[in-house]
Amino acid sequence: MKSLQSRQVKRPGPRELDVEKHCKKHGVDAAETKKLVKLLGRHAPLHELHANAPPKQPRWR
Repeated sequence: MKSLQSRQVKRPGPRELDVEKHCKKHGVDAAETKKLVKLLGRHAPLHELHANAPPKQPRWR
């Protein structure tokens, strides 16, 4: 009998990010950062940060 290898892809890296650093990197203002920290805590998964982040301002040319 052959043994089958799992084809599941595992992506190494931190599972949770620092909310304040993420907001600073993506240009979220201080008031929104404070709301996100209150809502999610100091560390949160990336998908929760993206789901709860405010919409980005359009960059005009």
